[in-house]
Amino acid sequence: MNNNPSPTAPSSIRRRPLSGNLQGALWMIVSGAGYTLHLALAKDITADIHPIFLAFWRSFLAFAFCTPFILLGRVRLHTHRFGALVTRSLIGSAGFVFGLIAIWPKFDLPLAEFNALSFTRPLFVTLLAVLLLHEKVGPHRTTAVIAGFCGVLVMTLVPALLGSDGGTHFNLGSLFAILSSLCFAFTIVLVKSLTGVHSPLALLIWANLLSSIFILPAALAVWAAPSLTEWIQIAGMAFFGVVAQFCFIKGMSVGDASFLSPMDYLRLPMGATADWVMIRALPGVFVWAGAGIIVVSTLYITWREHVLNRVKPVEPPKLF
Repeated sequence: MNNNPSPTAPSSIRRRPLSGNLQGALWMIVSGAGYTLHLALAKDITADIHPIFLAFWRSFLAFAFCTPFILLGRVRLHTHRFGALVTRSLIGSAGFVFGLIAIWPKFDLPLAEFNALSFTRPLFVTLLAVLLLHEKVGPHRTTAVIAGFCGVLVMTLVPALLGSDGGTHFNLGSLFAILSSLCFAFTIVLVKSLTGVHSPLALLIWANLLSSIFILPAALAVWAAPSLTEWIQIAGMAFFGVVAQFCFIKGMSVGDASFLSPMDYLRLPMGATADWVMIRALPGVFVWAGAGIIVVSTLYITWREHVLNRVKPVEPPKLF
């Protein structure tokens, strides 16, 4: 008697493949976890290592992790848009450095609060798209952007004026977090004009290579001699950073952006969990309230983009 399953089993009992959106959601969850681990390691290391020194080695090691793809010929690095790549990497490097400075223990900004402030990125993208790409923004998205920035004020300025606890730490850390979000929004707008001629992996390699070059002069001024344990942490931070970037790109490539973008907000509870493990602290009521306003406004912007793109497809813009 043959107990082996038939190789021609009916399709009704075969395992159905995951949909593109579900695959994308899983990639985005892994991306969020990788990003949280990346920030947690960075916050721990910057207690003894300067953020600029750390930024250089993170970029350099991330580039090193990608070199096998270059050696195996799996990625094409030739470009006719070098000026745009340099501009994107220069601004992205500033955003990365600002982000590491923001979570520097010197400013005492928890990871959850940093992530909450980083949710302003889609709002900045909308503003920059108007200024740089000359996109038309109607009253709906304009109202959503204004509401989103009101959410930032709820997290930062309101509790500071009221003298209440529960908001973000209103100091240079929160300012650097917002500047980091602005810089990364600028790179997102630039990526819109680059993805048509470069693969995501090529953009990732160019970004880390050029960032290493741009940050090196400043890193030399604060050069350090990390211990073996710290080198392992730095390598781990770079690894999780690359994992987060790759999974984000992969997720967006297999699923719909309008469906997957809200998954990015999982970074807030992930960051809160990391804060609880590291410093036994949770975000206050003003952080949750402000983040909620930002999330709702950016979700509305995402939905409006989806509706408008269904009505009239948008051609890829070109800045350079």
